Amino acid sequence: MIICNLMDPFERFQFILESYISKKSIRLLKKLWSEKTRFYHNTSHLIQIIQNIESNVWFNELHTFEKRILLLAAFMHDSIYNPRKSDNENKSIEFFKASWIDHDDIVFNEVIKLIEATKYRKRPINKLARIFWDADNIGFKQGYAILIKNEKLIRKEFKHVPNVKYKESRIKFLKENIELFGVNADKDIQKLIEYVEKRITDNFAT
Repeated sequence: MIICNLMDPFERFQFILESYISKKSIRLLKKLWSEKTRFYHNTSHLIQIIQNIESNVWFNELHTFEKRILLLAAFMHDSIYNPRKSDNENKSIEFFKASWIDHDDIVFNEVIKLIEATKYRKRPINKLARIFWDADNIGFKQGYAILIKNEKLIRKEFKHVPNVKYKESRIKFLKENIELFGVNADKDIQKLIEYVEKRITDNFAT
């Protein structure tokens, strides 16, 4: 059973990680999640995802190997994260493949499928993919205050992008999330769109 708290997730899940991932890659993975350029997609995000997976209503019904698939996907899905690139999911999959030391093709292939699912603004049908996608996107359902907090962190990750371009791409992305998380979330997302429209101007948003 996966249990996550505020402890170092790499320490907490060391045994499971070492069953599937090379020790060299685990050391690198820990450094990657702690990169100074990460303000939102960092270890706190990783911990939050694992907690969200645990709290899913389907979690206790899952087989042990399914829980491990979800855990591995959590650690690997943002292993490579460069805000200047658009192929982070693919690069994360490549890193996962290069790190793999086990012979369980089912776990290997399912982890890849879960990482790929995060590319799209479409809620998956498959149970494991849905659990993981929901966990990765839970921020959209946690209220407007959380949306604003996350928005400011994400803007820091994209500080290299001019405000005009950031505003355009960000609003486009946010609109793609309408009707994915329920009526209340839609209202909060619309408020966030209005915030981005007003606050992202010639000066940096605060």
